[in-house]
Amino acid sequence: MRNRHLPPSGSGHFLEQHETPTLTTDIHTSATASRSNGLYTSHVPLLFMACVLGAIVGVLFIIVQPLFGMDTLTSRHAAAYQQMGSWSAMPALIIAWAAHLAVSVFYGLISGIVIMNYRQMSLVALFTLAFSWITTLIAPPANALIVQWVSFQQIRPEALPGLNFHLDAKFVLHLGFFAVISAVLYVYRNRQQPSV
Repeated sequence: MRNRHLPPSGSGHFLEQHETPTLTTDIHTSATASRSNGLYTSHVPLLFMACVLGAIVGVLFIIVQPLFGMDTLTSRHAAAYQQMGSWSAMPALIIAWAAHLAVSVFYGLISGIVIMNYRQMSLVALFTLAFSWITTLIAPPANALIVQWVSFQQIRPEALPGLNFHLDAKFVLHLGFFAVISAVLYVYRNRQQPSV
């Protein structure tokens, strides 16, 4: 009868003590990776929606501008392109719309990033207010800079208008722009990720 070699006393516990942490680490790593993939997957639609909303609200921005006693931004830019860049009417208008929508999509994306990272409504409101004021502040020189660039003019900082420190109709329009985007994204995010 062969003698069976039994493992030394306590060796079973020794193996368990070494195998269990590895198993626990694997489970933790797998769970972390799964959660990261889930968050990434859920954030992509949100950021895509933010860009789409930026474009849509950008169009609405132009539509409501005359209600505040202003010529539309796109018509003013198109006229400047015709005057400074010798563009004909239709290409100038297309370029003006393309530039405006590109900026609107960028602003929508910024709003999406904020909503993606912050759940507190007070912080979202603070960011919305801050973005509205900052974009109103830099709008005059930024718009003039875009006109110079698109018209293939030499960039002349001294010819740019000053910053707009007034809380005027432009600020109200910018506030409405960011508020609509942030509100829609905030509701969407809370419905999609109530436990995140």
